[in-house]
Amino acid sequence: MTARALSHSLPLSLRLALREMRGGLSGFRVLVACLALGVFAIAAAGSMNRAIQEGLEADAQALLGGDLEVERRYRPPDADQLNMMREMASVSNTVDMRAMAIAPTGDGDRALVELKAVDDAYPLYGQMDLEDGGALAVALARRDGTWGAVADPNLLSRLGLAVGDRIRLGEATLEVRAAIAREPDRVASLFSLGPRLMIHADALPATELIQPGSLVEYETRLRADQGTTPAAIRAVLQTTFPDAGWRIRGTDQAAPGLTGFLENLTLYLTLVGLTSLLVGGIGVANATRAYLQGRMTTIATLKCLGAPAGTIFRVYFIQIGLLALLGVAIGVIAGVSAPFLAQAVAGDWLPVRARVALYAEPALLALASGALVALVFAVWPLARARDIPALAIFKGALADPGGWPRRHYLLLIGTALAALVAVTVLSAVDRQFALVFVTGAAVAMGLFALAAGGVQALARRSGPLARGRPGLRLALANLHRPGTATSSVVLSLGLGLSVLVIVALIQGNLNRQIDERLPAEAPSFFFIDIQPYQVEQFRGILADAEGVGRTAYADMVRGRITALDGVPTAEAEVHPDTRWALRGDRGFTTGDAPPDNAEIVRGEWWAADYDGPPLFSLTEELATGFGLDIGDSMTVNILGREITGTLANTRRVDWGSLRINFTFMVSPGALEGAPRTWIATVRVDESQETALERAVTDAFPNVSAIRVKGALETVRGILDTAARAITATAAVTLVAGALVLAGAFAAGHGRRVYEAVVLKVVGATRGDLLRGYLLEYGLLGLATGLIAAGVGTLAAWGVIVFVMDGGWTFLPGVVLTTLVACVLVTLAAGYLGTWRALGGQAAPYLRNE
Repeated sequence: MTARALSHSLPLSLRLALREMRGGLSGFRVLVACLALGVFAIAAAGSMNRAIQEGLEADAQALLGGDLEVERRYRPPDADQLNMMREMASVSNTVDMRAMAIAPTGDGDRALVELKAVDDAYPLYGQMDLEDGGALAVALARRDGTWGAVADPNLLSRLGLAVGDRIRLGEATLEVRAAIAREPDRVASLFSLGPRLMIHADALPATELIQPGSLVEYETRLRADQGTTPAAIRAVLQTTFPDAGWRIRGTDQAAPGLTGFLENLTLYLTLVGLTSLLVGGIGVANATRAYLQGRMTTIATLKCLGAPAGTIFRVYFIQIGLLALLGVAIGVIAGVSAPFLAQAVAGDWLPVRARVALYAEPALLALASGALVALVFAVWPLARARDIPALAIFKGALADPGGWPRRHYLLLIGTALAALVAVTVLSAVDRQFALVFVTGAAVAMGLFALAAGGVQALARRSGPLARGRPGLRLALANLHRPGTATSSVVLSLGLGLSVLVIVALIQGNLNRQIDERLPAEAPSFFFIDIQPYQVEQFRGILADAEGVGRTAYADMVRGRITALDGVPTAEAEVHPDTRWALRGDRGFTTGDAPPDNAEIVRGEWWAADYDGPPLFSLTEELATGFGLDIGDSMTVNILGREITGTLANTRRVDWGSLRINFTFMVSPGALEGAPRTWIATVRVDESQETALERAVTDAFPNVSAIRVKGALETVRGILDTAARAITATAAVTLVAGALVLAGAFAAGHGRRVYEAVVLKVVGATRGDLLRGYLLEYGLLGLATGLIAAGVGTLAAWGVIVFVMDGGWTFLPGVVLTTLVACVLVTLAAGYLGTWRALGGQAAPYLRNE
């Protein structure tokens, strides 16, 4: 069959659509680019997350260290428990704690380390790689009476040590035998207070670091290689030792912290990508409207030749649909290719070895989102254009006819919009958050649409103020005339800028907490694992030290909540946000008076000399999540001993102060006899920090000193990393808005040229016109920036106050930057478009008239 015959065999609508597309993408570049940008953001975020998640799953056994991990604080498994484990699986025991590592020579530099003591079976899965290629067992072995250690290269650099040097850990001196290249079961931690130092488990007693009540985690990894499945092993352990107080994790929880962080970050990136796609949808509507305006004569001719309105709709629907699919395809291809580029450029920075591949789910999600957005925004102008009478077109009445499209087109738009919401919410990890976001986006777009109408109304009513000022009069008229780009600019550019304002204000408020408030209130050190017999000597060291300011002390006992008002925790109805407090051990402290930075919300504090049955004090959020009222009971298991007490009061705690705060407090005497440690916070002059750290850790090798500034810098790094990723995606939204802005000005170029010619004929100079147009764009940019700043500030305030439960501070610099950026963008785009219009010659246009 020839090409001509094939063409004639196609439906009429498709033939006409393909014929009119012979001119290429002229007029549709903005449409294609807007869709491609938004789809790219969604596909890239989903594909990158999937690649990392697949890496986590593929390496789950190595990341966990076994098929199962049995973790318990303070107490290792006893002989009966270990024997049962060894009957079902291969076993490896490790001990994790924090400690101070000290260089025994020079100035005795020291650093807080994440200490890990391992046995000969470690690791059950994966490979422990040392930089010299040696074996871990050889490096950790005892030689000539000295135990070996391997260290993170950062630790060696910080202490000025090299392989072969000695290092002091507690009461023991060890030899650094190698630097760690890769530790299989340590995913790059989102929050780590120090570098890794690894020793043999048999060397741990010599350090004397483990004291009664010391914060120690005992982890037993199991490899199911003896014919019993991990699920069966878990069931046996839980059934045989129901009160063991340990936490059992499988490979599906190999890196829960990292998994949760990645899922939340991907959710935010995807939703911000959807915002850029919605902005691009405005560009789709503008491009469709502008294209149809240029095709009005063709539409009128087809109508006069007898073409039904439905056929005309289908012709241009097919055209827009094919071009939209091109933009979506470009975005999907670029998005699914992003992980390959990331792996090549920054593969070593990724937390795990990503399994880069072409994944269908994120691609299909981006494809569906792009297609639905194109459908929602293209059908409206198409449906309204089909109803313009041919006679009106020939008479030159090409303005938007106004009104609503026919009912079946509205139904199509509504169905596509509902499908877009469903796809967004159902594919999200946190569906409730996604639903809130979608609702917020709809409200924001509604606010911007109302604001655009307000700008137009204000410009219309301000006409009398422009008498005698032709430039201002022209600017105000162009803001409210029929066919103006005001609505498109306010919606698209405003939405993109508001997203950037939200991200910048949230990050600015969080950084302000770190930079301004916390240094004024926060302690310099947290000292942990102070033994009761060391407290008085510790106080003496502080009394003799220079520059010491506010200090605070608290005792701490670890326990596990087993029942809430008589109901076992496994059966209790607890809010998901507070379920974390029932997993594993929690810290309890006693107190005869409420903390000075806490506010009693319900109930009353016990008397200072109280000596009765146990009473508990919880934070208000936790008590509400537990469903506990004043007078209800709570049972805690402390090293096998059950203690049941009554809820006496609830507190509201200012966690941001970084002072000593506890979620759980108990009346004096309730925990009598339980092994405990003390913690202390100390504020000291910055110049005296190193001296105080040395004095304390030299006197008490078992005590760990945590520098608050270093911990805050770690937190800042996490926040900045997330903020940079979200800001980069939000910038895509702004680029989409700029594209829509450029498209809107391009669509009005013909009218601008004609307008400039007419005004020149009646005496206006090029300078008059330029001032009028730039004034128009400046006013439009200023109005859009003000609206975006207001919406973004309101949204950021809601997130900080209600979601993050933090203190809010208005940051005028962020808002001012938004205003300046918006005015500059609109002025630049307007200037480029206006300069070409000002160069139009009058004669050709007047001849046509």
